[in-house]
Amino acid sequence: MSLFVGSIPTAAITTDSGRSDILPTYEDIRKAHQPIGPTRDAQRLQWTLEGPLSSAIRVMEDTYYTSQTPSAPYFDKATATWSPVSQSALTEPKISSVNVCVEQLQEWETQWLEFHFDHTEAGDHNEGNDEVRYGMLPDFDPETDEDEESHEHLLRCCGGERPRGKAVSLLVKATGEFLTIHDYVSAVHPWLMSLREDLLQAAGDLLDNIPLPSDAKLMVNFLGNHVWVIEEWEWRKMNGKEGHLRLAKVLDYKSKSNENFYC
Repeated sequence: MSLFVGSIPTAAITTDSGRSDILPTYEDIRKAHQPIGPTRDAQRLQWTLEGPLSSAIRVMEDTYYTSQTPSAPYFDKATATWSPVSQSALTEPKISSVNVCVEQLQEWETQWLEFHFDHTEAGDHNEGNDEVRYGMLPDFDPETDEDEESHEHLLRCCGGERPRGKAVSLLVKATGEFLTIHDYVSAVHPWLMSLREDLLQAAGDLLDNIPLPSDAKLMVNFLGNHVWVIEEWEWRKMNGKEGHLRLAKVLDYKSKSNENFYC
């Protein structure tokens, strides 16, 4: 059973384009304070972040994972066809586009600063120390940056560089009447693969600046306009039957709240 049922009339939502003959974007729906979430088919994806899309995803029979859960390949090599779920809508209600960002990369710099801000302080005593560096942040924004406005910002600590400018996003648009699962995964999978090195760093040990191993098996969870990239063991725990119920509550909350409104 899908976590989100029913639909929202398009006419009830004002699109940024001002037109009523096209579907709203994800952001239009959130701006209208209307609920939106993944369809049942979107919740069935067992999505690994490795290799080409044709081998990266399997489709579970149900919306939660067990080791005995039957699954089928998203791409059938024998017939060279994509799974029927590829043409299912990504969200309920249907949308025309979504701006996607990655949870860990959005939070990476903030979390890094939380680990390192009290390790040292700016001053001449840091000269010649390869472990620590302070300096200017030309793009400092007092409204969004966590540290105080200053000429001396922590740029390096414990031998690791501050992960500046890592919060990126990707606009995914429908190729047809509405945004399908295939529209989404065919755009997001190669994009995430290009970010894999950063994701290994962001999901690793931020205190000692040690990334996850290069061969770590990463999985993708779809959370509205955010994706969450986690290790396989964590994905199995989160998407198991009990974890799935907790995840459902998170998705339901995110679909109705104003948090993570935009990337």
